[in-house]
Amino acid sequence: MISRRALLRAGAGVGAAAAFTAATAGTGSVWAAGSPPWSTLRGKLSGRLVLPTDSGYGLAKQLQLAQFDAIHPQAVAYCANSADVAACIRFAQDNSLPVAPRSGGHSYGGYSTSPGLVIDVSGLNSVQVGQNTVRLGPGGQGVDIAAALAPYNVQVCTGTCPTVCVGGWLQGGGLGQQARKFGMGCDRLVSAEVVLANGSVVRCSSDQHPELYWALRGGGGGNFGVVTEYEVLPTQAPVITNYNLNWDWSDAVDVIMAWQQWVAQAPRELSAELLIEFQTDSATGTQPLVVATGGYLGAKADCDGLLDELVSAVGRPNTTRDVVEQPYQQAMMTVFGCGERTVAQCHRVGYSSEAQLPRDIWATQRNLYFHEPLSRSAASEALTAFLADNRGGQFRFFGLFAYGGKINDVEPTATAFVHRDALFAAGYQIGLTQPNPAQADIDSAQGWVNHGYTTLDPYSNHESFQNYMDPALTNWRQAYYGQNYARLQHAKRCYDPYRFFHFAQAID
Repeated sequence: MISRRALLRAGAGVGAAAAFTAATAGTGSVWAAGSPPWSTLRGKLSGRLVLPTDSGYGLAKQLQLAQFDAIHPQAVAYCANSADVAACIRFAQDNSLPVAPRSGGHSYGGYSTSPGLVIDVSGLNSVQVGQNTVRLGPGGQGVDIAAALAPYNVQVCTGTCPTVCVGGWLQGGGLGQQARKFGMGCDRLVSAEVVLANGSVVRCSSDQHPELYWALRGGGGGNFGVVTEYEVLPTQAPVITNYNLNWDWSDAVDVIMAWQQWVAQAPRELSAELLIEFQTDSATGTQPLVVATGGYLGAKADCDGLLDELVSAVGRPNTTRDVVEQPYQQAMMTVFGCGERTVAQCHRVGYSSEAQLPRDIWATQRNLYFHEPLSRSAASEALTAFLADNRGGQFRFFGLFAYGGKINDVEPTATAFVHRDALFAAGYQIGLTQPNPAQADIDSAQGWVNHGYTTLDPYSNHESFQNYMDPALTNWRQAYYGQNYARLQHAKRCYDPYRFFHFAQAID
C-alpha cells in the first residue's frame, strides 16, 4: 500500500514505529550454562552463523529500518538450504530461544528481528524458470527477479521496492504493478516448500497440505513456518508505460474526487497511486506535491488516452506530465527509483561492494481500506489532517492506492487475503530526516499519523493491509484478516500448535 519511492527520493525513512516484543512457546530444555552452545549450531549449518563477537555482526543484525537497531539478536544464521532452517528451529527449541524468520528485513513492525536467533533466508534467492511456473527463493529481491526473468520474456508479480524479498511480501498478500491485471502475489502461488515448527519440511499446494497452502496466501509472514521456496505462475507483461502527473496543491480535493472515479472505471492494465508529499523543511512558500502516478501494462498511446480522461475529470490543468513506455525490466528499474543505477547498485548498502541504496532512518505509517469513494468533505478533512501540527525534520506522505480488477475477482474466503471488495487503500506515513531522532520528534510523528488514521477511519471499512503491519492497531485480527481469522487460527493449531513462531501480531 505505502509506496517507498517518494521517501527514498527524499532520503527519509519508511516503516512502522513500535515497541518491539518477541516471545516464543517452543518446547525443549533450557540451556543451563546461560549461553547456548553456538558451536553446536555452527557445526550443523552449511551457511554462516554470526555472533555479536564476530566482525560482521553490525551488518548482520540490521533491518531496512534503522529504528530497530536497538534489538540485538544473540545470533544471525544465514541459511543455505531448508536443512539449515530446520537445524535452527530445533536448536532454538532445545535452548528456549525466540526466533524471527527474515528474508529482506522490511517488516514495518520490526518483526523480522529478535533478541534470540534470526533465521535469515536472504541467501535463498534462486530464480528458476520451468515449463509453466517459476520457482523463487524467499530471499529473491524484486530488482534481481525482474533482471533474471527478462531474458525469458516472462515476469512474476513483485512489489515496487527493489530490495523487498518475495518471502514476506507474498505471504502478506503482495500488491504491485501487475496486481489489477493478474491478481495479488498470493493469488499466483502454486506451491511452497515450508519448514514447520517441528523441523519437518513439507510441500504445500491445493492437493498437499491444502490448509497450509490456503493460510500462506495472505496469512502474513512468520506465522506458520519458514518458507524456503515458492512456485508461482508467471505473467506476460512485455512493456510498462510509467506515468507521473502533477497538479497544484490548490487543486488537491478536485484531484482526489476525480481520481477515485477514474480508477473505479479504469482497465485492469492500469496501476494507480495518488500521492500527497511534503518536506517540512522546504523553503517558505513551498506547497505539497500532488502526484498521480503508476504504470500501464501496454502502449503509451493507450495510456495517454486514459490520462486525458483523468485530466478532463479533474477540470484543472496538470502542471507537469511525464509518460514513458519501456520494456518491463527497464520500466521496473524506474519504478524502483533506480533508473540511473545498475541492478548491482540497486541494493542496500552492505549487500555488496556495489550496492548504493541507503537504509531508512525512522518512520511510521497507518493505513485503511475503502470500498467506496471519499466524499468531498472527507477528502478535505484528510488534507487538513495532512497539514496539521507542522514540525521541522519531517517528510510527510498521504497516499491512495488503487485495488479492484483481478484482485477483487477472488472470493474473500478463497485465500487468507480477505480484502476483496476494496476500491483503494489509503494511509498516512511520516519519515524523520535526521539520524537518531529525539523522543519528542518521534512522539510528534506518531501523533500526526494517529490523527490522520482517526480522521480517515469513519469513512473506511476498518480494515488494514497485513503487508504493512501497524503495531498501533488494537483490532488487528479483524483489520488484517476479517472473517478469515478463525480459519487462520485453525491452521496455526495444526501446523504450529505450541506457537513457536510468535510475535506481537502473530496468529494466535
